[in-house]
Amino acid sequence: MKRAVITLVIASLLLFSTGFVNAQEKEKSAYPTITVTFADGKVYNITGKMWGATIYPYIEGRIKSFNWINKITYLFFDRTLKGLNPYGLDFVRALEMHTYKEFNKNIFLVIGEALNATDYLDSDHDGYLNIQELNNGTYPGDPNDYPGKNQKSFWEENQGYIIIGVIMASVFVLYFVFNREEKS
Repeated sequence: MKRAVITLVIASLLLFSTGFVNAQEKEKSAYPTITVTFADGKVYNITGKMWGATIYPYIEGRIKSFNWINKITYLFFDRTLKGLNPYGLDFVRALEMHTYKEFNKNIFLVIGEALNATDYLDSDHDGYLNIQELNNGTYPGDPNDYPGKNQKSFWEENQGYIIIGVIMASVFVLYFVFNREEKS
């Protein structure tokens, strides 16, 4: 009996600790914590959880027509998700132009104004304004991703149809050429 109770207690502790570890893992976010110093001097940490639960959902709703859903992960962050990319730096600088009181009162208004403030910058210096990149579904913080990069030329897009058309035209021409020679 004593052995069964000890086994039950140990099993319960293992199950509880596994559940506790899993609960902690669920709270982790892929996004890093970013420290913001607002215009009034107040320092605030935007946690990974806040990026994932508040900021990104707001942005996805705002720019859904730009085909950003499922691509938004690296909008502000580098590919390692350890720090900000150039667009993310400009966005945080725009946030810092506001006071903490404004941010705390209406976070979505401040985020919207920060997005607007970065529209006509070229954060990644690739020759395209951030708004042009957002409108085209490319990353304004990555100089290797820009509007038109993945667009195919007329030939690349239609070469299969062109080749089939040329073959069919050749078959018709050859048919008529050889068909006329036999009748003569």
